[in-house]
Amino acid sequence: MKGIIANPKHNVETKESIRRIEKPRVPSRNTISYLRKHSGVLVENPNGFIKGKDKNYIATMVVDKRKITTIDIYENRFVKFMITNIIKRLNVVVKNIVINMISNKASNKGDNTDDKVELHKFLKNKISILNKHLKNGFSNVSNLTGKKTMSLVFQMAPGYREVYKKYIMLSKGLALGDGLYQMTPKKLYLLYEMWCYMKIHHILCDLGYTVEEYGILKYKDNGFYLTLSQDSQAKMIYSNKKNRLELWYNKSYLSPTTNQRPDTVLNIRNLNNKDDNRIYIFDAKYRINVDDKGLVGPVEDDINVMHRYRDAIVSKLSNDVQFKYDTFGAYVMFPYGDEEKFKEHDFYKSIEEVNIGAFPMLPGSTKLITKQLKKIIEQSTLDARNDRVVIDEYDDYGKFKHLNVMLVNVKDEHHLKEYKENLFYHIPIARLKEVRESVEYIAFYQPMTKFKQEAGIRYYGKIKEWKEYRRGECTEIKSRAGTEDDIYLRINLESIQEIDNIVPIQTGPRIVNYTNLYLLKSAESTQELKVGSSLELQVYKILKKVAKEKDIKIKKTDKDKGATTNKKDKVREYIIGDVKVEIVDGSGIRVNGVETDLRGLEEKILGAMVNL
Repeated sequence: MKGIIANPKHNVETKESIRRIEKPRVPSRNTISYLRKHSGVLVENPNGFIKGKDKNYIATMVVDKRKITTIDIYENRFVKFMITNIIKRLNVVVKNIVINMISNKASNKGDNTDDKVELHKFLKNKISILNKHLKNGFSNVSNLTGKKTMSLVFQMAPGYREVYKKYIMLSKGLALGDGLYQMTPKKLYLLYEMWCYMKIHHILCDLGYTVEEYGILKYKDNGFYLTLSQDSQAKMIYSNKKNRLELWYNKSYLSPTTNQRPDTVLNIRNLNNKDDNRIYIFDAKYRINVDDKGLVGPVEDDINVMHRYRDAIVSKLSNDVQFKYDTFGAYVMFPYGDEEKFKEHDFYKSIEEVNIGAFPMLPGSTKLITKQLKKIIEQSTLDARNDRVVIDEYDDYGKFKHLNVMLVNVKDEHHLKEYKENLFYHIPIARLKEVRESVEYIAFYQPMTKFKQEAGIRYYGKIKEWKEYRRGECTEIKSRAGTEDDIYLRINLESIQEIDNIVPIQTGPRIVNYTNLYLLKSAESTQELKVGSSLELQVYKILKKVAKEKDIKIKKTDKDKGATTNKKDKVREYIIGDVKVEIVDGSGIRVNGVETDLRGLEEKILGAMVNL
């Protein structure tokens, strides 16, 4: 409404008025007709251009023609009509509330009195706001008369489109008692499915996401239809500074085998990382089952459907031949109220292990699914990908062991500018022992001492070729005196791409270091670039949680250490506070030398801190 008042639609109209001869800008042709009927405005003048019988005359008054801008047009009259109509309906509701309160008081019934008082204040406030809009923006707009028809403005123009849509929704909602709004009967399981979808919508709004587009509810100028659309455009779109969320209803996925149509699909798109695009399935199932332990949960067949969705919903890779899994998690929603008791169910515990399971969903029983939604939306790309089931050992190797990215230091802003513009990097041969054959990319580390707030890793490039040359042969960056004959390794790049900033923790690479493309595109800090296994990533995630709660820093040792056992195992070591946490050969965990597992790690760390 404020947008319409600030920038209303307008027309340019021609307005004519009678003015003295010296004032008009453009005299109208209607002046001649006016003078014929009003000869009294003619004055005798020997130099006059109007000829009489024996005399000449001049006119003292003429018809002036001017173009004016007016907002008194059909569209603004219609908006005024809509506001006025809503005010009338709200006044009826307010009147009914007052009558009901007086009636309850007379019969000594005090039920819900406070709620009615609050509702009365709320509606009166809204009526006051609407009256202010009428006074401020539509005081010069006439009342709407005649037939009310639609125009393209209410379908296309920003502001007018939204006001008309909300007017239809609100007016039909206020007319519920008049029988103008009829809901088609629906089956119970379908109503539960719709309720689950709308509840997830409300949870996302409560988590701070703003709705950008309502693509799920359909309306027309002759009424509003309460139905959830099931087509390629049927989605709600939300956003904040970091993510864009799409909540689909009954979205159909084409696959090489059969089509899949889950009830609710949440698609998370990272605005700062185009490669971070995750799908989560939420399927409403109305059936329940009591297992041999007496625990209530969903039917086992419904859980198997979640496995099918995760395996069947795939998309083609850029090579247009291979496929990749798109689904990161799949969950059943079923009607059950005791959330604390359901935590003991295997189908709840399985979510932590394989990211497939179930959540109870009833009014007042949505804490578990709210917690899960908050987790999957806020977790980093690296954490989200690590929660997925690994296909085999090589899949884990490709994520953490295949070191195909060389991390290099950038001297200053001038060097970074030249590297980006000319697609290259160079380094003295004397400072680089060798370039590993597996290296396909280089990533530019911007040190804190030179880049301050811009420190970290923001750019990487794909290597085209490398060659040796004398420093003086570099035309892009002038060499210092005495270094012209130094031998440098020049790495030419095919392109340089920007990624979401990787924040420096501790220090960056002293000269060069190595990581892989998977970690480079997923990490949030430089410590995560050195993660060597899925287990280490899970440990680091717990360390981050403890560090945030206790407001302390995590330190990582630079090199793997050999264990003191008979077997020479590789050990990754972290220090959090005064507690030492070790990951032994990617499969075991020690806290201050005492073995533990992933489930008890956080408790062990906190316990060690208390003991110290």
